[in-house]
Amino acid sequence: MTDSNIQVPDALSIQRLQAMEFVAKMRAAADRVGAGFIGGFIDPNTGEQFTMTNMNPSITPDITKLLED
Repeated sequence: MTDSNIQVPDALSIQRLQAMEFVAKMRAAADRVGAGFIGGFIDPNTGEQFTMTNMNPSITPDITKLLED
């Protein structure tokens, strides 16, 4: 028995998934040319930040801390 009206409360929107995919593609492009990358976006609906980097986490501080005034 299945319920076709099941909604997952924490589901990601298509727009958010597309934005995450775009950031991942930018990182992959940077990887291909050997460039450092820090990128991300803020979800306009939830205000959540999404960041991605190809830099070594042991030498790169949390990027959100660098953004604080």
